[in-house]
Amino acid sequence: MSISTMMDVENTNHRISPEIRRLERMKENRLTDRFKTVKSFDLNLLTTFEAVFIHRSGTKAADALGITPSAVSQALGRLRIHFNDALFLRDGKALAPTTVAIGIHEGLEDAYDNLIAKLQNISFDAVPTRLVVHCAAYVSMFTLNVMRRVLDEIAPECEIVHTMSHNSITEIEESLIFRKADIIFDMHSHVSHSRVSQQISSETPVVICRRQHPRIDDTLRLEQIPEEKFIYIDSESAVLLSNRIKVNSMMRENRVCRFISPSLLTNISMVESSDMLAIVPERFYEKMKNSFEVKALDVDFAIPSQPVYLIYNKSALNNQFFATLVKKMTDIFQEELRIEPVL
Repeated sequence: MSISTMMDVENTNHRISPEIRRLERMKENRLTDRFKTVKSFDLNLLTTFEAVFIHRSGTKAADALGITPSAVSQALGRLRIHFNDALFLRDGKALAPTTVAIGIHEGLEDAYDNLIAKLQNISFDAVPTRLVVHCAAYVSMFTLNVMRRVLDEIAPECEIVHTMSHNSITEIEESLIFRKADIIFDMHSHVSHSRVSQQISSETPVVICRRQHPRIDDTLRLEQIPEEKFIYIDSESAVLLSNRIKVNSMMRENRVCRFISPSLLTNISMVESSDMLAIVPERFYEKMKNSFEVKALDVDFAIPSQPVYLIYNKSALNNQFFATLVKKMTDIFQEELRIEPVL
C-alpha cells in the first residue's frame, strides 16, 4: 500500500465519529450474541416446520421439500426438544398444531417471508425473464391476458408460467410461503400480515341445465328443487363453502349432490350430458353457452356473488419492476371489471 493510500485510509477512519464507532460495536455485540443463541439450532428446521404446519402431514411436507419422511420426522424431533413441546398431535390422518406451534408460526411468518424475499431480491434486481402465476383454470381465462398485456409493455421478453391450484387452499398457501409463485389469483383472500390480497373481480353465479331438460323450461322454481340433482365445484375455500350453505338456505333445501369436480369445464360437460344442474360463474357461461347444449335458468332468489383476489407477498413490492407490474394490472382490473379501489 502506498503512503498516500495509507494516509487516505487513516484520514477516512479519523472522520468516523466516536458515536458511529459505538453504534457499530453495539451492532457487532448484538449479532455476536445472536450467533451464540442460534449456533446449536439448524435454521433449516424452520422450513420443515412451516411445511408440516401448512400440509398437516409429514409425508406431504417431505414431498414438498424433496426430502424423505424420515428426515421430516427427525427434524420434528429436534424441534420438539428445542421448544419443549409436542408441536403437532395426531388428529385422524392429519397433524394438528398445538397452541405453541401456532404461536411459532404466527411469530415467524413475517420474518420468514422477509428472509426469503431478501434472498430472492439479491438476484432479482433486474427485470425477470420468468414469472410464475398460480390460479385455477377458469380464473386464468380473464386474469392472465391482463398480465400478458402489461408485460408486453414493460417486459416483452418475460415468460409467463401458469401453474394450477385445482381450488386447493393448501397448494396456494405452500406457493405463497415457499415462493413457488410470484402472483396468485384466487377466490379465497388468504389474509396475512405478510401478504397483499386485493379484490379484482366479482363473479355473478347462474344456475344452468341442459337445453332439453325433461322437467325444467327456463325457470327453476323452489318446488322443483327436491326433484333435481346438482353438481358441485370442489374447493377448500371457506367462502365457496359458505356460499353453498347460503344457497341451500335460499332454496329451502339441502340440494342432492351427484357429482363434484374442481373443473368448471368438466362440470358443464356433465350438465350437457345429464339432467343434473350446476351453479357456474356467469362470465364462464357466456363464453361456453355456444359450445355446449346448456342454458341459464331464471331463479327467484339471489345467489351470492364470488370475489376474485390478486394475491402476492408484500415484500415483493420492494422490487420496482414487480411494484409497477401490480400497479398497472390493478388499474386495468379496476377499469375493465369496474371494481372500485378500496380506500
